[in-house]
Amino acid sequence: MKSSEIIYIFICFIATLFPTYSQAQSINTYPERKNYILKGLSDVKLNGRGKYGLPKACAVLWNNPHDSVALNYITYALRDKNQSMFDFPGIALAVGKFGKSFKPEQLAIIKADLERLAKIDKKNGQGFMGHGTENHAIMMWTSAYLFAQYFPDAKWVNGMTSDQLKKEMKERLRKTFQNIYSKGYYEYLSTTYEVIGDYPVAILLEFSIDPEVKAISEAFLIYKWAILSLNSFDGGIVAPYGRMISQEDYRPLSKAVSPTLYQNWLYWGWGMNTKAVSVQTFKDIPSTNHAIYSALSGISPPDVFNDIALGKYSPFQTRSSAPTFGFYGSGIPNMMLRKTYRDKHFAMGTGNFRWVPGGSFADYDINGFNILWSSKNQFNYINCFHPFWNSSNNIQGRTQNTWDKGSVSPFMQTAQEKNTAIVLFNIPDKDPWPNKSKPEIWAWRNANANHLIKRGMLRFPKTVDQIIETNGWIFLREGETYIGIKPLKDYYMEKNLYGEGLEGFNIVKSDFEKTGFVFEIGSSDGYDNFESFKRKLMSNTIKINWENFSVEYSNSKGDHLKIQYNSGLEIDPDGLANSIPQSWINGKSEIALERWPVVQSPVINLSNRILNIKGINSKITVDWTGEFPKINKF
Repeated sequence: MKSSEIIYIFICFIATLFPTYSQAQSINTYPERKNYILKGLSDVKLNGRGKYGLPKACAVLWNNPHDSVALNYITYALRDKNQSMFDFPGIALAVGKFGKSFKPEQLAIIKADLERLAKIDKKNGQGFMGHGTENHAIMMWTSAYLFAQYFPDAKWVNGMTSDQLKKEMKERLRKTFQNIYSKGYYEYLSTTYEVIGDYPVAILLEFSIDPEVKAISEAFLIYKWAILSLNSFDGGIVAPYGRMISQEDYRPLSKAVSPTLYQNWLYWGWGMNTKAVSVQTFKDIPSTNHAIYSALSGISPPDVFNDIALGKYSPFQTRSSAPTFGFYGSGIPNMMLRKTYRDKHFAMGTGNFRWVPGGSFADYDINGFNILWSSKNQFNYINCFHPFWNSSNNIQGRTQNTWDKGSVSPFMQTAQEKNTAIVLFNIPDKDPWPNKSKPEIWAWRNANANHLIKRGMLRFPKTVDQIIETNGWIFLREGETYIGIKPLKDYYMEKNLYGEGLEGFNIVKSDFEKTGFVFEIGSSDGYDNFESFKRKLMSNTIKINWENFSVEYSNSKGDHLKIQYNSGLEIDPDGLANSIPQSWINGKSEIALERWPVVQSPVINLSNRILNIKGINSKITVDWTGEFPKINKF
């Protein structure tokens, strides 16, 4: 490579770190970010498959509703060789928002293609009548309802009339969304799929005519905005959450990004990193395009959610839960038991999990733990896990050191109170569920099935301002946030690993059958300086009983945490493994798993299908105890 080319690449990289003054003045609020992106896409090139091209084509029409290139692209999108379910929301949005811009013959082409796709299979084009995963079902059914509304005289290949198709899709969505109000949903806060499950419902809410369809759509979005805002910290998502297949990255140097991160940027920004996003990001990185739909939909969260996301109610602690996967939202409740804490400087999230033996769906992509803090750097979080799923070093993307996908273990258990957590690992010799998962998933674990890796490990960014190891503690400081980590047994730190989420991070490993870590976080609000934080933590009491594997820790705020590891993996009557520890906070036993709430916090609560959101100046209630939801805003 020529030196001039190297200089050019370096300048481009620096430009992403320091946006222009004009950009910095245009993205401080949601309307400004929305307009900045959509106006910036007025001249975007349209090519390739509809999954990534359709939102850009709609953005072009937002700027110029008569752009012939965009209209032609949309007209023939369903005939692309790579046509998929991801095209349907774009077609639904385009016809709903820009229908008058299309010529009658163009609408006739779209209608004919939709008529032949009213099916379940993928032969000669993927249909919109199936189920698939949760986000797949939502994309298909919301769009199918609108197709039937737009084209009342259509001849659907499945033999339905448009009225019948609308009735079928309405009922599928109604019962699925009502089930979500009962127990949550499997792809909970997914950094990959959350946004993909949100914008199709926003499109349905904007363009549907039936008031009952509008009600179920709005109720669904209110719940999703509630948990997104409750679990957002500078745009990052507080763990635990499901289906992480790429890591959150404020300055991606590759095209592997977390799509939901960009919807969070649109809604409430990224704190110190808000101005790191440019129009070019949306032009060049395909997965950011899902957030373009959120900008185009015309539907946005009420202000109360912006206040929650930006920390105006901090500090607070929450409990929430999510179920297993089930068709139409029929999964088993309380598979994921979450506990989180938000402070203005940092956030922490931990979880315990009741395992489906073998993990036949996507348990391997759960992120079970993180700590986040305010930072201007590319990464601002700590993760912690045991490599149960990724036990082979021979499968790309599923090695023992793969960090850029979620990974959690049936042999990791946690206790948390506000800013403090204890994480325990107790790893048996052999996989207790050999060959019970799908063949490809089993292959990831097969290499070490009979001698599971004995290891608890964590990663933290190299860009923290200070790293100090003393008296068996690891202390980290970035800005005004202080983090103390106490490995319960000997550990080692690897600093020069590369690939799969290793670049930019130091990795701490403790290789024992029984091991763990204590975490406590503080800030300049509670301590004179970093030194006083360190001294205080080193004086705190830790008691460990290795025989029955219990750990007690008295933190700097006077809270006492105790956890007793539960090594039993017997199956409960509902079909899930009983793998929840016993824990006590200040001498009081933690809530029993069967009583764990759907959402419980000072500002947002969901129980018995009644959602209450109490803001400083507003209140929203959704009562879905009947067939359809009743929504009140005060």
